[in-house]
Amino acid sequence: MRAAISLLVLLFSMCGAQTWSTQSEVQTESQSTGAAAAAAEVSTQLDVSAELKELRDMVVELRVTLMYTQDELKAMEAENALVEKRLVASETKVEVLERVLTITQKELQDTKVEMKTEVENLKKENAAQETELTAVKTRLAASEAKVMNLRKETAAQSADLRSVADRLAATETDMEQVKKDTAAQHTDLTTMKTEVMNLTKENAALQTRLAATVMEVEDLKVENAAQEAELTAVKTRLAATETEVDNLEKITEKSKVAFSAGLTDSGYIESGNTDFNLVFSKIITNVGQAYSSTTGFFTAPVRGVYYFRFTVMDLLASRSMNIRMCKNGKHLMLLGDYDTDGQANFQSSGLTLQLEVGDVVNMVLPAGHRLYDNINNYCTFSGFLLFPL
Repeated sequence: MRAAISLLVLLFSMCGAQTWSTQSEVQTESQSTGAAAAAAEVSTQLDVSAELKELRDMVVELRVTLMYTQDELKAMEAENALVEKRLVASETKVEVLERVLTITQKELQDTKVEMKTEVENLKKENAAQETELTAVKTRLAASEAKVMNLRKETAAQSADLRSVADRLAATETDMEQVKKDTAAQHTDLTTMKTEVMNLTKENAALQTRLAATVMEVEDLKVENAAQEAELTAVKTRLAATETEVDNLEKITEKSKVAFSAGLTDSGYIESGNTDFNLVFSKIITNVGQAYSSTTGFFTAPVRGVYYFRFTVMDLLASRSMNIRMCKNGKHLMLLGDYDTDGQANFQSSGLTLQLEVGDVVNMVLPAGHRLYDNINNYCTFSGFLLFPL
């Protein structure tokens, strides 16, 4: 800029001195040589003035071009600084995203709902970063295009400067100072070229950093995909666990099975000529409602191992007392006794049975026998589930 101002001042000074000198010479020679010499001198003065005016116009145009180039370079530097700041912000966001991912991995063990929310947030942030990176790439491409245009303009300006230097040298020897100023301007332009090259290198470095950032984002996408797969597996395992818990709860509810029942308050019960199914109609306990006081049958609600026990009584006076336990209508055990004293005689026993769902257990009084019971519950039938299978 200083070189351009010096050049303009010098040109204006030279133009004024040259015009005054030329006018003085014209007046002197007019007085001595006459009208013909005056006409020739005026023509020469006009040619020199026209050429100097053209030279001034070119210098002014060169100054405007240089000012425009400097403004463009400053704008490009500001834009590059903005890009670098946005890159730093993007890197900071990536670091924050990594921290969020670390926290997400820890919180995955606590709750599936919070993990799902965090994964969705990460997806949104990754999408925003991809959009921002795309915008930065576009602006970098525009910056590179501007740099190429500036190179072309600088080359054209260098050619113009060389042309001006040649014309100034041909005009007169006093224009050597102008040549020096032009050389200084050329040096400034060389410096500008160097700065443009440096900016180009910086842009290349920024592109490298952008590529690294893109790779990091891709890695984060892969990690997010892995976390989504892990979350899906956790959901699957959770669903299986919930199903298993539901099944266990159902089994637990069905596993609460126990009953005890007394036979009757009516005294003697006789079988007659055929086997008689005993109905223990006085419910003492019936958890799970597996025993029916109407039919006298116990029906297994779940597959498992059960324990059954009975106690019966009769007043034996030269007679026998028998009792039978059956499963699904088939004989399991028979217990009998004989006495003649006419006193109360008790029989008691039990069995452990493995039952399937729907199996039936009941007590049978064989033909020709009897039992005795009243409010004291001398005759009872009991059972309960030991454990399910």
